[in-house]
Amino acid sequence: MADHYVQGSVAFTCTAQEAALIEEAWQHAADLDNELAPGDPSAEFLTAFPPVELGNPFNGLLDIFDDPRFPRFCAEIQITRADPCRVSISGDSDFQPDAIAALIQRCCRQTLGEAPIGFTWSYGSSRPRPEDTGGGWCAIFADRIEFGETAEGLSKALQPAADPWSDHLVHAASDWKTEVANDETRLGYLDWIAARQSSVGAAP
Repeated sequence: MADHYVQGSVAFTCTAQEAALIEEAWQHAADLDNELAPGDPSAEFLTAFPPVELGNPFNGLLDIFDDPRFPRFCAEIQITRADPCRVSISGDSDFQPDAIAALIQRCCRQTLGEAPIGFTWSYGSSRPRPEDTGGGWCAIFADRIEFGETAEGLSKALQPAADPWSDHLVHAASDWKTEVANDETRLGYLDWIAARQSSVGAAP
């Protein structure tokens, strides 16, 4: 048997209002996870995490977790008291990238409107094997969240580079070269293909 870990961290600056909203959501999640009665939600919280069912003002927050029964970020949070604030979130055993990314996106609309926020995480094991290591990345935008695995990037990097001079199925590079030699075109190969397709209405 082996113990498996997900370790990650993210640090960013945001407005004091956004930091306060993150802190409120974090505390509500902790209270719910510990089966304690959460404090009254603020209007800003209800706007960021609109309830999905009547009668429970916190189910909009619970909805960002993979399992709403366990609203855990599995990380520690630190917030500086300034404006802008610096928020640091890190975990070394079961870091939850999805929930943390959703928390940041819901709470930091103004900041994300100016620039995206990104972070990475890694997989580990008490008995390392190649299949137990790796990691991933997350890019948070105001309108979307993108995830990727480091293994995917490595696989792509190891693939042979595509030959930019490989022939089009219909418009051969040799035909283009002939037209260039005869001064019949001054277009590059790809632009020449596009022009020929346009002139005959051909499909790419």
